[in-house]
Order: sequence, then structure tokens, then C-alpha cells
Amino acid sequence: MYLILLGILIGITLYITYKRKNKLINDDSNMKYDHAIIMGGSIAGMTTAAYLSKYFKRITIVESDDVLNETLMKSTANELLDYRCNLKCSSSLGRAGVTQSYQIHVLQGEGANILFELFPNLKAKLIKEYGACLCSLRNKFRFVIGDVLLNKNLTEDLHWFCIDRFTLETILRRELCLQYNNEQIQWMSNTKVTQLIVNQSKNTVLGIKYRSKLNSDTRMQLYSDFIIDCTGRYSSSIKWLKENFDLIIPTEELHTGTGYVSFVGERFKTGNVSLDSIHVGGNAAHAPNHNKGFLTTPIRQIKSSDPKSLGLLSNFAVYCVNSEYPPNDSYENLLEWIKEYLPIDYYLILKSTKLLSPLLPYRRAFDSRKYVELLGRKWPLNYILLGDAMCVFNPKNGQGMTHACRQAKQLNEIFKQKYHLKDISFIYNRQASSISEECWLGSTTNDWAVPTLKVIKTDQYGKTTTYQRSEDSTSNYSQPKIPLFMQFLQWYTHWLIKCAAQSGELSTAFLYVVFQEKTPYSLLQPKFFLKILYSSFRNYFNLTKSLFD
Repeated sequence: MYLILLGILIGITLYITYKRKNKLINDDSNMKYDHAIIMGGSIAGMTTAAYLSKYFKRITIVESDDVLNETLMKSTANELLDYRCNLKCSSSLGRAGVTQSYQIHVLQGEGANILFELFPNLKAKLIKEYGACLCSLRNKFRFVIGDVLLNKNLTEDLHWFCIDRFTLETILRRELCLQYNNEQIQWMSNTKVTQLIVNQSKNTVLGIKYRSKLNSDTRMQLYSDFIIDCTGRYSSSIKWLKENFDLIIPTEELHTGTGYVSFVGERFKTGNVSLDSIHVGGNAAHAPNHNKGFLTTPIRQIKSSDPKSLGLLSNFAVYCVNSEYPPNDSYENLLEWIKEYLPIDYYLILKSTKLLSPLLPYRRAFDSRKYVELLGRKWPLNYILLGDAMCVFNPKNGQGMTHACRQAKQLNEIFKQKYHLKDISFIYNRQASSISEECWLGSTTNDWAVPTLKVIKTDQYGKTTTYQRSEDSTSNYSQPKIPLFMQFLQWYTHWLIKCAAQSGELSTAFLYVVFQEKTPYSLLQPKFFLKILYSSFRNYFNLTKSLFD
């Protein structure tokens, strides 16, 4: 008995000591650090800057592209639309560093909630001035995975906020500049970070070395209290941390042969009222049997004098996995491809669509995760990765922008708790990785089923191993083995989707998870698990429903 009491007392003492150790001595809620550097000025960087403005006197956003040019910052809504529709490639003025920015993007529910809370005027401005719209999932949405319609008999009417990423990012940047003065949040555009400034003995990042892209001979330095890497999927952090701290980040990449053709078009009536009522719609690529997909979302509501116009400008994506790429040489060839490989409804929609932009291909999509949480206290102080810099997802699931917003919000929660600045990167890595894990499982569960899957893993010692799924017995790579937990998720997801076709409650719960408003683990609650287990059991034993009901 005394040993039990002694153990409890020791546990309480250690807990109190830990909490005191990890709290700031100064409990003044108005205390601010001096300076933070954010590398990257896209959605992730701007959201992080808005959150950290409560904790730092100065924030510098270092951005490699010319994002403050007059075209992006001063164009009217119509001028911006014309500019957007005439972009021929990602290296055009504005976002050369974000090669996928002109592809179709989705601002999922929780991502929209975060941005509209941070920027109170943003939602109304996008709707009133830029034609963005809220689409009812019950009335204007039709999305199919495999052969299952997801929004059948929804118990709640969820809404999808529809806007293209190019407009969203541009207007968000304007709002950030309006909401915060230039003394607190400063921009350094056309600027390339070339290296970190570190103190190896203290395992600390002190600042950055950078150069102007307009004057490549100039080399400068900038110091700060805290640095956030929001530079995206091609972040240099792996290289810098290896060079400066001999730190190797364990990573995993899944290459599924995903390719897109995206474009903007004005929708016209097809003659089928049920098709014309679909504003957000698509057919998901779902390996291994459904390797081709389609998605459309409106990006602007417009007024048209043509009675056949639906008054919608929409973004379209025709895409694939398994390297079964759609053509992008002409709209006619793309239509023929769609007619052959996708349900006829999407062909009819696109045949009635007036093309307003080039067909922009993208074939570099992959899943990539850096397991920063495995490094523990070895991770350098005052430095973190956020958004795509930490974890990149196959974009067919539309998780990227919302994932970054959620991590920025979590960073805000950590600062709010007043932890010592030297402990924040360690705490953040654990909590932000939990967010990445949710999205990672949602993205990679089906990707593991792709027939030509390629997996590249790097362990904590720097050893890289490549696996390639192939029927070629002479392949130099071993076959990837599906992790046991992933096999369970594939089974569970398959039957979840099947059950969702008959259950409005399960469909609604699933869409909440897709919108990242609820954790994926909410789909494992007993009432859903038992229903899915029951359906699987009944199918396995080839039993009819009447035997149970």
C-alpha cells in the first residue's frame, strides 16, 4: 500500500516539475517575442503569419516569387479573371515557385473555417466581388467513389466553398497586407533563402542567409527568434539540416503515376436538368479498378446574356493514377478520352462547356512524408516545417490547403499555452504530425492499391530503399508489402463506402471527415464499425439481407 502511495506522489511531483519546466516564467499574456521568419508566402505562410502576429513584434515573409507585383495586387476582379484564364504555364508572372497552383484545388470545410475566422472580411469579399459561392452538398453536389454515390440521403446539408486557388491566394495576400501594417508583417519578394545560420553546439537555428533574385551577386543575412519553413514540397530543409546538424529526417514517398489536365470553362446547359444542377461533381479515381477520375467545381458566378449559359465559370480536372494519363494536346482529343474512359454524364457536361483557358497538365504529384516526430529532442530549436514542407499528399483528395491551415492553427494553440520558445519545435512536431497522420492515412490508403505503386523510404541512418510493384520478374526493385494496418484500412474503407450508399448517417459522417471537420477515427465508433462488419460478414458468407432483417 505504501509503495502505491509513494508511486502516486512521485508521479504527481514529476508531472508538476514537467509542467513548470515547459511553461514560460513570464505569464504576461501581452508579452511578444521580437522577430519570426516565415519562408514561403502561399496559403501556409500567410495563415501562419496571421496567427503569429499575436506573439511576435515583427514577422518577415521571405518569398521567392514576385507576388507583390501590380497585376496581382491591384487588378480588378474581371482583370484578375482574364489574367488567370490566359496563364499558359506555372512559370508565368506570379507563382513560378508553385508549379501546381493552377491545378484544381479544394478549400475543405475546416480550412475555410480557419481562414474566415482569421480574416473576417475575406468570405464576403470573395462572394460579393469575385463570384465565389457556397454549394449545397444535398442539392448541387454529386460525387462517386467506385460505383457509390456519396451524397445520397444526407442527414445534414453540408456546404462546399467554391473558389479557385489562384484567386483565393491573391485576395488573401491583399487582405493580409490590409489587416496588418508593414511594420509588423514585412514581405521580401523575389528572395531566395540559400542557407541556415545555426549554432551547432546549442542545436539552434539563428537565422537565414538569402539573396535577391534580381541581384544574384548580393548575399545577406537575417536573424530571428523563430523560423517556419512553408516552402512546400520542394523544401530544402532536409539538405540544410543534414549539412548543419548531421540530422537525417526519415521520409517515405509513394509514387502512384498521378497526372492531371486542368482548365477553366463556362458551363452551358446540356439539355439534362439533373446534370445542369450539378455544380460540384466528379468520379474519383479508386485503384486498382477505377484508375481515371474527373472533378469540377465552380470558381465564379457570372451574369450572361446567353440563355443557355448556367452562369458558372468552373474549374475542371481530368486525372488518373497508374500513369494512365489523359491527353492535353487538344480539347477534342480530351473529350474523346473522357467519352471512352469515364461515365457519359461527364462527357456531356464537358461537351457543353466553353473552354476559356489552356489545358494545363501536371504529372509530378506524389505522397511524401517527413517523420519529424521520430527525431525527438535531436530536432533543432526554433525551427519547424509546416504544410507541404512537412507532408505532401496526392492532390486527388484535396487535403493540402486545409492541412496547412490546421497545422498553423495548432502552432497558435502551442504559443497560446506559453511554452518556452526552445520547447515549441519539439511539441509542435508531435502535434502537427498527428494532423499529418490523419491526412496521410486518408490519402495513401487507396494509393497502396495502385498497380504500379513505387515506394521510396529513407531511414534515420540515411539508407534509402526503393520498392516497385511490377509484373516484370526482372525488375531491380522488391515488391512493396502493404502494412498490416493499411490492409485493415483498405478493407474498412471499401465496406464503409459500400455502406454509405445505403446510410445517410454514414455518408454524412464520411463527408465530415473528408472536409477535415472531424477526425477519421470518428468513423470507427461502434455503431459504424458494427454496421460495416455486419455488411462484410453477410457478403462473405453470401447471405441475403432477409436472413438478418
